[in-house]
Amino acid sequence: MSAIYRSLIILLPLIVLITYGTILVTDQDDALVYFEPKEFPQFDLQDLEDREIDLAAFNGISLLNVWASWCITCLVEHPFLTQLSKNEITLIGLNYKDSQVKAEQWLEKRGDPYIFSIYDPRGDLAFDLGVTGAPETFLIFNQQIIGHIQGELNQEKWQSTLVPLINAATMGNQ
Repeated sequence: MSAIYRSLIILLPLIVLITYGTILVTDQDDALVYFEPKEFPQFDLQDLEDREIDLAAFNGISLLNVWASWCITCLVEHPFLTQLSKNEITLIGLNYKDSQVKAEQWLEKRGDPYIFSIYDPRGDLAFDLGVTGAPETFLIFNQQIIGHIQGELNQEKWQSTLVPLINAATMGNQ
């Protein structure tokens, strides 16, 4: 009987370590959160420069990127977003629960890839979108949300998840 207990003492922690190791190694961010297309929510916010926002900006294909100056992962994904903005991708920012001054300074220091950034200091629009944190990216086609990625947007996620959705949306509209 004591041999069984000794085996359990060794095997149980080993099983726990293998299970947690597998969870940590698996990139949970790679999953595209996809759902039936839904209408982009109405909102009454301004951009970081205190200008009114026209929902017509969400016609065609655009990406809405949720970011904040306090977000470390936003800093990591910023060079990729800058690259995307140079490739004729309409990129709109959603500055999430941030200080307007800090957000403006952050963009001034690192460059501004967005055509504009919606200023959402309380997270009202983010709440309506279902945002759980920053960064998150929404793929929008003609004011319909057709895809959503939680976490950092990078080249791999762009190619494997968003490009196929963009191709499907634009092919169906020709």
